[in-house]
Order: sequence, then structure tokens, then C-alpha cells
Amino acid sequence: MKKVPTQNNITLYLRHRGSTSTSNSNSCSSTSTSNSCSSTSTSNSCSSTSTSNSCSSTSTSNYCAKKAKYNISKNILINWKSSDFNFTVPKKLIPNKPRLENDKVRLMVLNRDNMSIDHQYIYNLNNYFWNGDTIVFNNTKMYKSILYGKKEKTGDNIQVYLLREVNKKEKSWEVLVQPARKIRIGNRLFFLDENNEKMLAVVHDNTISKGRILKFNSDLPNKEFKRKINHLGKIQSDIYTDFKNSFLDLSKMQTIYAKKAGSTSPHFPGLHFSKLLLKKLELQGVNFSYITLHLGTNTYEKILVEDLQKHRMKEEYFNIPKKACQLINSSLKSHKKVCAVGTSTLRALESSVSTYNTLNPNKKWTNKFIYPYYKFNIVNSILTNLHPPKSTLIPLLSAFAGYEFLMKAYDIAIKEKYKFYNFGDAMLIL
Repeated sequence: MKKVPTQNNITLYLRHRGSTSTSNSNSCSSTSTSNSCSSTSTSNSCSSTSTSNSCSSTSTSNYCAKKAKYNISKNILINWKSSDFNFTVPKKLIPNKPRLENDKVRLMVLNRDNMSIDHQYIYNLNNYFWNGDTIVFNNTKMYKSILYGKKEKTGDNIQVYLLREVNKKEKSWEVLVQPARKIRIGNRLFFLDENNEKMLAVVHDNTISKGRILKFNSDLPNKEFKRKINHLGKIQSDIYTDFKNSFLDLSKMQTIYAKKAGSTSPHFPGLHFSKLLLKKLELQGVNFSYITLHLGTNTYEKILVEDLQKHRMKEEYFNIPKKACQLINSSLKSHKKVCAVGTSTLRALESSVSTYNTLNPNKKWTNKFIYPYYKFNIVNSILTNLHPPKSTLIPLLSAFAGYEFLMKAYDIAIKEKYKFYNFGDAMLIL
């Protein structure tokens, strides 16, 4: 069982895993004349000289040990574990409500070319982008996804969490219910508005992810039905903090460019952008490209299995229009930056790559799970938040920035008292 780092020190965690420092090599080898990782039948570790059986490279020993087990021909990584992405964030660094002023959001900038880390504020983001670069935004819009109701026969209180619409005509939705053990196929549920008007629903089926398919009994046209649902619903609480529904204001949970309703949770990295910041970027000739990925529970879920290959992401719907592809492909062709705002945006873009490594227009569902050593085809920079340990976002960012570099950055973020999670500070990886 691997030792979890102490509350404030991911570096100790890396050292515990066998990392020590050198300045002249980014990889380990079993001879003094090679820069690649290798292993022998008598040793499972990498060495930087021909006379040593231990890896003397600091932040790369773990990297080398894993790279030796990476099957390049099948593109399958054998040994990454969810515990490799575990660390501890002090509670005092986890805000439990949104900031009132965007100007106070700090920005940690990771440069992969020279492995440097810079400390800025979000209002200086424009200093890292130039004419011809493209920033890609997710224009999804959040709706109220929590319904409180009762079982028709018993009157028991139930909570329904709307995940996604399954069939518009039948008004059927995939949902999670609590308490799940009391909700079975055929059960009738009802929800009351402030005028005590009932909206009925029937549990139609179970799902493989322990959810339910719920069919609402409503003759309302689809737009009016969704308006009714939004009126009845509550905003999802943040499961990482003690943030309560009483504090939640839907207007504060929407990005200023939100347009397409369909997300059950906010797109938090997009909340860092103000009209002033967008204007500064626009004046520098930066292109804005808009795609849609409707956020479900993937953002909040922790990896429960130890072997990463066994983790399965839930499907999320995305739409990449032709205009977005044109802007992004133009920047790629000119060797400019293509920056995804948020990991959801990145996953959508990387789910629609052509055989020529360009972006294709697409409308489909994706359950893409990214972890080292995924080869990125579209995105070459990303703006995101500082995320929870053992979430699916840490392996993705490790694949993008490099495992050791990201862990070092998170260690520094804790020491420098950056704010973590959904209402925290931002990270730009170039």
C-alpha cells in the first residue's frame, strides 16, 4: 500500500516513490551511453550509469519505471494506478463559495518547453496569447438538475438527479435517485411546485450505472416542459465542499458566453473570464472558438478502481460546429496556440480527430478517458482549475504536462496557498 503524502507535501510523496534529483537528464537508462528507458531480467529499475541499479534521476525515476512497461505498439499503458494521483489538499485551501471579483483569481503558468512555473493573476492571461492563437470555449449552459419529490404510494421523500435526456418525445431521462434501494421499476413519483401542482413520473427501467430511466407524464411541448423542470429543480451542490443550495445563484454559475442548455454542473474554468479579459484578448487578435459539451457527473467522480484501465467514464454529448473547426485547424496549420478552456473542452476536441490530425465537425457522445501517455492531436495548451486528488482530471493533466511536472506544480500550489477545486484559482499549461 502506497503512502499518501502528508497534508502539505507532495514532494515527500515523490521522494517516497524513489525520486531523487539530477540536472543533466530527463530520462533513465541501464547504460551510460543511452537516453532511453530500459529494463533487464535482473532489475525492474532504471539507472543513470552502468554501475548502478537504482534510478538517480529525481522526478523521472517513476516516469522511467513506467515508461519501460509502456507498450508502444498497442498504445496501452500497463501499470498506472489511481493511487499514483493521490495527494492531500488542506481544507483551508478549498473555497466553499464563488468569488465576487475575478481580478483576485491567481494564475499558475506551467511552461512545458523550459519546465518553468510562473505566478500571475487571471487578468494577465492575455500576456500569453498572440495574433492567430485560438482559445476554445465550452458554451454549455447549466440547468437545475436536482428534483425533490415523493413516492406516490408511500409518500416517502426522494431526490432525483437528472443526468441526461434520453428521449425528447417520451420525455424520458436518465437519472440517479436517492434512496436508490426504495425506487424500483414501476414506481410512480410526483413533484410539487409552489402552487401544489403535481408533475408525475414513472420509473421505466434500470441502467448499468445504478441509475434509473424516468418517464415524465406531461403533455407540455418540450421547451415548456424543460422550463417547468428548471422551475422545479435545484442547483447541484458541490460535493467537494460544504457549499449549500441556499447560497447557489444560477446566474453566478453560468459563464458569460453560455448559450446551449444541457449541463447538470457549471463549467467552472469558464467562470474566470470577464468581458474585459475577453476584450483584451480580442484586441490582440486572438480567435474565439465555441463548441458544446454538456457536463454530467464525470467532473465530480473520483476513480474508485486502482487500475486506471478499468475506469469507465460516463458518456457526455458534444457538438463541434464547422466554424470552430476552421478556426482551430487554421491555428494548427500556422503552428499557433490552440488553448482549451477546461478539461471537458479538451476531451471533446480530442474525441473528433481526423486521420490527418485535424479537427472534424461532429455531434456525438464521448466517454474518452485520458491518462499518460496519451498523444494529444489538437490541443497544445489548456486553462483549467486546480483539481481534487484521484479525480479523472489529474491523469488527464499528467498526460498533458507530464506526471512529475504536474505533481511538482501542485506541491508548489499548496505551499503558495493557491485555492483549489471548483471555486479556486486557475492553471495555464503551455
